[in-house]
Amino acid sequence: MEQNIPHQLVIRNKNGVYLCNMLAKTDEEMQLINQDGNVQLIVLENHIIMFNKQSIKLHDYKQQIKELEFTNLQNIHLTESKQHLIIIDKLDQQSFQLQILMFPSLEQKGINFNIKSFKREAWPLLKYSSDDQYYFMIQNQKLHCYADNKCVYQTDIGNCDYFSVQPNTPKPLVVCYSLMDFNIKESFLKIVDINGKIKYEKKLHQTSDLEVIWSPNGQSLLINKGFHEDNTNKSYFGQNQVLFYDFPKNALRELPTYEGPIHHVQWSPSSKEFILLSGFMPSGAVMYDNTCKPLFEFGKDHKNKIIWGNGRFVMICGFGNLDGSIHIWDAKTLKQISNSKYKSASLCHWSPCSRYYVCAKVTPRMNVDNQYSLFDYHGKEIINRKFLELYDVQFRPSNIKFEERPPTPIKQVQQEPPKKQFIAFADNPLAQQMRAMKAGEGARVLQVDETFGKQSNNNYPPGYEPPKEKKKRVRKPKQQQQQQ
Repeated sequence: MEQNIPHQLVIRNKNGVYLCNMLAKTDEEMQLINQDGNVQLIVLENHIIMFNKQSIKLHDYKQQIKELEFTNLQNIHLTESKQHLIIIDKLDQQSFQLQILMFPSLEQKGINFNIKSFKREAWPLLKYSSDDQYYFMIQNQKLHCYADNKCVYQTDIGNCDYFSVQPNTPKPLVVCYSLMDFNIKESFLKIVDINGKIKYEKKLHQTSDLEVIWSPNGQSLLINKGFHEDNTNKSYFGQNQVLFYDFPKNALRELPTYEGPIHHVQWSPSSKEFILLSGFMPSGAVMYDNTCKPLFEFGKDHKNKIIWGNGRFVMICGFGNLDGSIHIWDAKTLKQISNSKYKSASLCHWSPCSRYYVCAKVTPRMNVDNQYSLFDYHGKEIINRKFLELYDVQFRPSNIKFEERPPTPIKQVQQEPPKKQFIAFADNPLAQQMRAMKAGEGARVLQVDETFGKQSNNNYPPGYEPPKEKKKRVRKPKQQQQQQ
């Protein structure tokens, strides 16, 4: 390790919630915070929030500060400014109560809403602006904006049940949208300004899934649109499309992507660029700037996850049902730093300094072989700890402002030439070369307005070719037949 940075881990297992140094190797080095391991966590720098259906507990890593009891707590949400805590409690079979609490005092703010039902996909039902000056809510097909408990505007948005608020903006825009289901046959997207006027409106064709992806500074907007069916019969995953909202032109335009599903999209912390994983496996990872100009391709491989560090390091991974490969790149120099694997990973997090990361296999995704491992950014394993049941592992946030430093070169150690031995076909250099060729092209700088992937004009599934056209027999005129 380059230096001994005292990062801490919050670990939740069947015995409870613990705090320990990231280099801890034994249970004796772990500080018990809560004996109940069946709680959900919101880990902050100075506090940790633990909640289940019956209570919310606030802890300052030394002692429990406050506890609130509930009838049937459904969910909680901490605002971006960390000044308010939004909770929803189920009172009976037909009514819910939405409350706003001050944080960290957990005192009632006196703002309560009685709700008959809510969709968990739409949580949180009430959303604040980044400075908590405004809060927004959809009621009776209208978007309500409040400031100082007074309604600023009410705008009719139709069947739009979902919305997203622009971050890091004093007077934010609100993106409202609907999704197709058994009741709603058409979906719409509407952008409402702070005066309650609909700035942009568009009908979305074939939209059953939609993700609004704001850049961290709030100045760029991506929309990941999907449909669970594919009318072209090319993909089992349905149809996917990524749209970019052009603020100056007030218009949506489609991004160039590889043909196939959209696996993941992530903005960098600086908001200057983002990476998009798209296409049939092996998928292509492409970096775009904040105007959606393609800049760089990280090569095609079996990847489905992007995890940014402090802005310089980015992790492109193949988790889930893939092989667990982890490729770490330097986004400044566009050079690969390390290549490692962690099979069956359930979660992965960067440390606050982005020089280390933790991977874990947790319950319920993996009911056996629960463990976590700590790595440095070169992919070297530092700590590995096993548990009978492990539920969650997170880094405790830090208030230290770490400088962005380039990677430290690895010292080359001279090794003795290996003795001749039998080489399995999977490890044979020829086999490795064949796999690399099959995976597609390597990393490269992209040209302006480059089109990705091979665009097919037929409606046949991948791997199937259209039937060959039969040559039609041309009959000769009778005069030619007689001459013969």
